[in-house]
Amino acid sequence: MPQRIEPKDVCRYVRAGSRVFVQGGAGEPTSLLSALCEAGGSCSDAHYVGVFPPGINRWDPASFALGARMTAFFGTPELAPSLATGATRLLPLHYSGIVSYLETFGDFDVALIQVSPPDGSGTCSLGLSVDFVPAALSRTKCVIAEINHSMPAPPGSPRIPLDIIDYIAEVDHPLVEPSADSEDEVSRRLGEIVASLVHDGDTIQMGMGRIPTAVLTALRTRNDLGFHSGLLTEPVLGLIKNGNINGARKPTDTGIAVTGIAFGSQPFYQSLGQEPCVAFRPASYTHDLDVIRSLENFVAINSAIEIDLDGQINAEFISGRQVSGIGGLGDFMRGAGLARNGRSIIALPSRAGKGRSRIVSRVEKVTCARVDADIIVTEYGIAELRNKAPNERAEALTAIAAPEFRDQLIKSVI
Repeated sequence: MPQRIEPKDVCRYVRAGSRVFVQGGAGEPTSLLSALCEAGGSCSDAHYVGVFPPGINRWDPASFALGARMTAFFGTPELAPSLATGATRLLPLHYSGIVSYLETFGDFDVALIQVSPPDGSGTCSLGLSVDFVPAALSRTKCVIAEINHSMPAPPGSPRIPLDIIDYIAEVDHPLVEPSADSEDEVSRRLGEIVASLVHDGDTIQMGMGRIPTAVLTALRTRNDLGFHSGLLTEPVLGLIKNGNINGARKPTDTGIAVTGIAFGSQPFYQSLGQEPCVAFRPASYTHDLDVIRSLENFVAINSAIEIDLDGQINAEFISGRQVSGIGGLGDFMRGAGLARNGRSIIALPSRAGKGRSRIVSRVEKVTCARVDADIIVTEYGIAELRNKAPNERAEALTAIAAPEFRDQLIKSVI
């Protein structure tokens, strides 16, 4: 059975040179991480590995411990300073590739995770953040778990026995939450256009932010939708409870909405704890190409920073600075392209800040290759790129660019 400790005791086990996995998403073990921050130099020179999506996790070990290193998979504002100094290295991997990386990384000395309180059988739920935890735990020597009384135990979330945990710190604190993200007119228009491409019975995938929220709002008139994604948000749960998403026509996981993590408000988290129609699965399943391609009428809905006239997509860089990561974008785009009647939709505003076009003649940093580009949507319409020649793609994309940039884009391909 695990030994009980206080969060501050974590520093006894994270030593110089330790290789440490840190759970991300809503499962971030914030009490343990706060203790590491307060300890500062006593936990220096450790190597941390974690999947911290922008807008969800904001921890940077190099900010408090001299010599600490981080392997990350997303560029975030919080990691920018340590990326600049080289204390953090960022690996350009698909989510499916992160699973392989964790399985071949070698043993972790310590894993820091968060779980629900144990039930009568002596097992704890991984709660609302499953994605990469199973892959990491399979290679970990010492598991330190925050048992958080605020972490719900959804019926469809995996459970782990207490005896695989070495040390437990019992806490009761709110889970991490997103910051407010208000909708605007462009997002609403994008949501309406994207929703027009989704039919009754389709299985959808999407992330979080203004555009996904607008799409989900516009899908309230659809029926028998399925859901298979890496992330589940409050608007998705709203459609589940309203009956729009019921998975009735899903050929795989019929009747079940599948996700790797959930992210939202405290009431949303507690509601998910009682939701029988949501299954939390590891990224080895949610982002597996064979699983995705088995979902007939699968529609991947994502966004990007910019796209060029050949269909190449940049979803990571602004003015040469990395602000995000590949995430599941490539996995879901490729899976949608292989699924029967699958579609991949990239929705983005036509304009960026400072009067720049998001449709450009050529992107400098490519996240997704032109061969995977399918449907592109701006507030000015739809460009279908699949099975189109380069000149046809350029024409279709120019037509949905902001009007003031169209002549310039036409000239760039003449």
